[in-house]
Parts: sequence; C-alpha cells; structure tokens
Amino acid sequence: MPRSHRRREPAPGVFRLVLPLPFPGLDRVNAYALRDGDGVTLVDCGIFDPDPAGDHGWDELVAALAACDVAPGDVRRLVVTHPHVDHYGMAARLVERTGCELWMHERASEDVRVYADPRARTESLRAELARHGIDAHDARELTEFEDWRAFVSGVVDATRPVADRDTLEAGGRTWTIHHTPGHSRSHVCLFAAGDGILVSGDHLLGGITPHIDFRPGDDEDPLGDYLRSLERVEELEPGLVLPGHGRPFEDGGARARSIARHHDRRLGSVVQVVRHEPRTASYVTQEIFGPALLNFQRRLALGEAIAHLDYLCRTGDVERGERDGTVFYRKVPRRRSSEDES
Repeated sequence: MPRSHRRREPAPGVFRLVLPLPFPGLDRVNAYALRDGDGVTLVDCGIFDPDPAGDHGWDELVAALAACDVAPGDVRRLVVTHPHVDHYGMAARLVERTGCELWMHERASEDVRVYADPRARTESLRAELARHGIDAHDARELTEFEDWRAFVSGVVDATRPVADRDTLEAGGRTWTIHHTPGHSRSHVCLFAAGDGILVSGDHLLGGITPHIDFRPGDDEDPLGDYLRSLERVEELEPGLVLPGHGRPFEDGGARARSIARHHDRRLGSVVQVVRHEPRTASYVTQEIFGPALLNFQRRLALGEAIAHLDYLCRTGDVERGERDGTVFYRKVPRRRSSEDES
C-alpha cells in the first residue's frame, strides 16, 4: 500500500481526516471516518473557525470527507471523544445539516455548559488563580483565553449519552467505548479488540503528552484519573493507535507507560521544589517550566502544576496550607522511625 494511502486509511475501512486549527503550535486535528456500506460513523469533527474568510471550517470538513469518498449526508453518527473545541466545534453544524446522532459520554454536558456561560468559568478561574499566588493583573491576562464560544458552531448536547463499555458497530468492527477521564472528565476512547485498534482522542498522543488541567470549583483528581486511565489503556495493549493529533503509531501500551513515567518524573520534580519551605503554585510553575512563557503557555503550565500538587496532596507526599488567602504547598516531613533513631 502506498505511504500516502496508509496515511489516509491507516486501517481498512478507517479513514483519517486531517483538519486545520488556527492555533500556533497546534495547527492540525484528526477526525476519523468509519465507513460501512450504509453510512459513516465520524469520530470528532474539527473546529468552527471564526475567520470570516470561507465557511468557518465547514468547507475543510467537507473536503476532507470528500477525499475519502464520503459526503456529509453519509454521516449517520458523530462520536465526540471529548468536547474541547478542536474536537467538538463543528458538532452543532454537522448535526443540524445531516440529522446525525451525536454520541458523547454522559458527563460531557458538564463540560459543554462552559460554552453557554463562559463568564462564570472565567470568574471562578481568576479567583482560584489569585489563591495560588497570581496577582489580579496577571490573572486577567491568563484567563483571556477561556471564552471559546467563537470556536463552536453552537452548543449542542448528546442525542445519545454513552457510558463506559457501551459498544457500537462501525467500519465492519465492534468498538467498545472506554471512559478515560483526565484530559477531560468526559473523555472516551474507542477500541476494536479484534484488530487491536484504539481511537485515542487526546488521551494518548505520539509526539506530546496530553495537557492535564486542574478544574476550579470541584474536588476531582484529574491527574489521578489520567494515570488510572493510562493503566487501563496499557492493559488493552493496542497495536495501532489513531490519535487526535499527529500520525497514527504502534504499540499503545509502550506509549502509555512512557507517559506515566513522564508524570512520575514531574511529580518528583515538584516535590523537590517544595521540599525545604512552603511555595505557591505560581512559584512551582516558574521553577518547573521556566519564566520565559507566553501567557497561554503559562496558563497551561499553571494548570499542570496545580493538578500535580493536588495529586501529591492526595497521596500524602505534600500538604496544603493557607496564609492571608494564599495557598502554599510543602513536602510532608518524613517521620523518623525507631530504626532511624537506632
């Protein structure tokens, strides 16, 4: 099979659609068309581009489908791995124009709600960043990127909410839906056990580690969720991974282990920063990621740092304190045992 064809059809009946993104450093996202004789299941759908030139990303989606000999009207079902704008943005337009079903995890409605009321999210995030050592001016600048409404064609809920272990038939295969929270609380992967194929969304990427963010206002454990989800995917031992970004790759179990080791090293680095005296998440972020970050990069880095610090608090390696309204973290001192004293 020619290389160009393998890139478009990485497995028989599975077609990769590479769609443009308007973000520096992240300029492509993958969708996948699973074609049956009587229709198509589309996994993810790209972004709604607010650029006034063209048809806001619809033209690119139509062209990518056409390259696989698929028309929008052939799409019977849209499965969204998680409702971030680059995977969900075109969902409302596609549902409206084709009447297709929209499948998302049953928790996706909690994430979709952010698009309907971004101000509440922004205010909550600013308050949380202030508690973690960010001054008011910086907090405003760091949260300028939280209103993503311009990149979604509309706010639409699932017509078919799905749960862990649900199955679907598409592309001549039985796909099992695996709930893999971490990158998003409602993230799902699709796994065809007969062929060892995993459509991984942003849970497992070949070239970068997925972003793990803290979520203000709840008591969830995104990093812990993600590490447990990695273990689950590792146990599936996928032979071929079809990721949300970048090229398909083999041996998903090895990649899952590699990402887990990355986070283990990051956790060790965070502990070292707070080992000798209490530090804010802002201080930890600068020590781990460096000071030369653009605002968007710093926002992502802060989210990662807080998620790691929260995880370490849950494991008992780090403790959280508060002084004058600001949260500090410090390593929990190791208790001296009788063997140490002898």
